[in-house]
Amino acid sequence: MRALSSKTELFDPYRAGFALGENLAALAPEVVFLYSSMHYATPELLEGLYDGLDSDKAIIIGNTGAGIYETSGFITQGAAALALNSDGKIDWQIHCIENADRKLTGKLEQVLASLPTDREPPCLAYVSADFRINAQELEQFLQKHIPYPVIGGLANDDLLMRNCYIYANRRVIEKGLAVLLAYGRMNLSLAVGNTLHCIGHSGLVEQVDGQQVFQIDGISASRFIERETGRPMLHTDISVVLLEVSGPEMPPVKRLRSIIPEDHHGDQSLRLICGIPVGSQTQVCLADPTDLLDNVEAIAEAEKATGRRPVAALIVSCLGRKMVLGKKTHQEINALTDRFPGLPLLGFPSLGEIAPLRQDEGYSRSYFHNMTYVLLLIEE
Repeated sequence: MRALSSKTELFDPYRAGFALGENLAALAPEVVFLYSSMHYATPELLEGLYDGLDSDKAIIIGNTGAGIYETSGFITQGAAALALNSDGKIDWQIHCIENADRKLTGKLEQVLASLPTDREPPCLAYVSADFRINAQELEQFLQKHIPYPVIGGLANDDLLMRNCYIYANRRVIEKGLAVLLAYGRMNLSLAVGNTLHCIGHSGLVEQVDGQQVFQIDGISASRFIERETGRPMLHTDISVVLLEVSGPEMPPVKRLRSIIPEDHHGDQSLRLICGIPVGSQTQVCLADPTDLLDNVEAIAEAEKATGRRPVAALIVSCLGRKMVLGKKTHQEINALTDRFPGLPLLGFPSLGEIAPLRQDEGYSRSYFHNMTYVLLLIEE
């Protein structure tokens, strides 16, 4: 595998796309991951990228977000791309879903039914999805149907929470979902950083309705947060307070759930970005900048210690982490580039992350996460 990355802050979307394409053209990419701020979400960006590549053979996938991680640091406005060329060893396929905010499971089943059954399953899938999809539906589908690793995240719109866009070849899709499938053998490593400091005691999740959590440990969900933090709910900083959830499966799998800000109800329920099942154990945890960065540093050091020589890195890191880290956001990038200088790298702050967890010698099925750092390293 060969890789190359590029960024631009040119204001005009077509010129920005063309500049990216020109910088990547020498690689003759098979696939291009593309992230941008909202200003660039027009077909002209994609037209410019294809014109700059001087080829229409590359698959393009990506989305808008609240900033971009790239090799030289973190940028708040602009566009950036990561190009890959496997020299024909990987067969890449892209599938798109429109209006993914409605009847998602049925639409995902249609995509699954269209895939070939007379070949080995993909070695990896990458998902870009609108933040308005039902994340719990997506997680349940992945858990039930998809045995291979799936990574990705939910697009956003510079924190406006009004709209966002998915890129799929020459299309700019609203309320969409795009999935890239990689058929063949790829040397890769996946790591997930989701270690936060838990406080108080765990409680049993007793009453939920979709994303709405009504009762934990015999009391309302809001009262549970207040009990464990020692502060009234209205004074709790939702950007740093989360729920760590251990599902009823054995052994229990831990993942994080974010509380949707300013969405508290008279019944003292809480709305989460992704729902949690009745019977789960949950505990309040706090996002601290030092803990977040220590976790990323430990992941980078562990990857370096394996002796791996990655040629590309893809990062999906929660937007909540960016909010907590503030001016230290770039350190999530530095953790890698300090150990792998010049590594082509791309990523974006997401409103929810998709990734499996390491399990024995391989990976679990994929889960939906919040406040989580997902790293994909691709080797030659």
